[in-house]
Amino acid sequence: MDPPPPALNARQPPPGFFTFLKHGAVLPARNGALFLPLLALTAALAAALLLGNALAVQPLAAAVLLDADAISRADPATAAYRHLVRALQSDLRRLLLAAGGCLLGAVVAGSAIKIATVFAAVAAFPSSGAAERRASVVAAALGAAKGNLWGPILTIAFGYALELACAAAIVALAVLAVALLDYSLLLLFLDALLVLLASLFLVYLTVVCAVAVAVSAAEPGRRGAAAVSRAWRLMRGRGAQAALYVVATCALGAAVSPVYTLALSWWRRSAAAGVAAGVAYVLLLGAVEVFSTAAVTAYYFECRESKEEEEEIMAGLRYNKLPSGDEANI
Repeated sequence: MDPPPPALNARQPPPGFFTFLKHGAVLPARNGALFLPLLALTAALAAALLLGNALAVQPLAAAVLLDADAISRADPATAAYRHLVRALQSDLRRLLLAAGGCLLGAVVAGSAIKIATVFAAVAAFPSSGAAERRASVVAAALGAAKGNLWGPILTIAFGYALELACAAAIVALAVLAVALLDYSLLLLFLDALLVLLASLFLVYLTVVCAVAVAVSAAEPGRRGAAAVSRAWRLMRGRGAQAALYVVATCALGAAVSPVYTLALSWWRRSAAAGVAAGVAYVLLLGAVEVFSTAAVTAYYFECRESKEEEEEIMAGLRYNKLPSGDEANI
């Protein structure tokens, strides 16, 4: 029997169901020089957002609640009432500015760090070739980012627009449910079902947009809608792994949240212990974020390799079919 073609000998066995999660942990661990700075940046951003929330947003929110409570007990005919109204407007304006600033910082800085982490994961993934030479991984990531920076930026922006549109549709359906309370129970049930389905779709769309960022980083020229469309096609038939990714990342996020509670409780007893617990919390948050980005990038590569293998098999079947029988004379 003739030996199989070299291409068949080189074909790797298909990855397991949980392999992309393993890559999410292994890639950063094996490329510490590349991922440790990203981990530090992610943790620093988390710390800045927590401090901004604790020092600016929460005090202003408490002040707004106090102003509203004082207004509810004041006499509208008095001058004190007008003074309270002006104080409420001022505190509310400052609260919106503080919350908007934190949100804008989270979106802009978080997106920049995410893009850098995606480029790092793409360069470190074994199938990219750069991971075979550990010293070249950092250079490969920097080179890819320098030549294709706008691709992930436009893809993230397009993904945010899609997610906001889907969230707005969910809010509209939820508001419609209030109007249907006194109109029809059947329509109310259908509306609630639509809200549930739209919420599940939003979760899936979030994963699609995350994969699309990896697409735009690994495949120059695909950006925005083209990257999202490519990610949607690659994920077809692999929704169970997308659900596993969501469950794994949510579980890790929930697992580290008690550390923040410990930091708040220890702060009252010892400032040093509270700071240590807070540092541990933001580092764990950074580790979860780095793991999430590396895992979704590995998920993209697995989907792409599976799609390419399917296309090669289909091409081979068509090639073998043409010469057989009378079809060879067509």
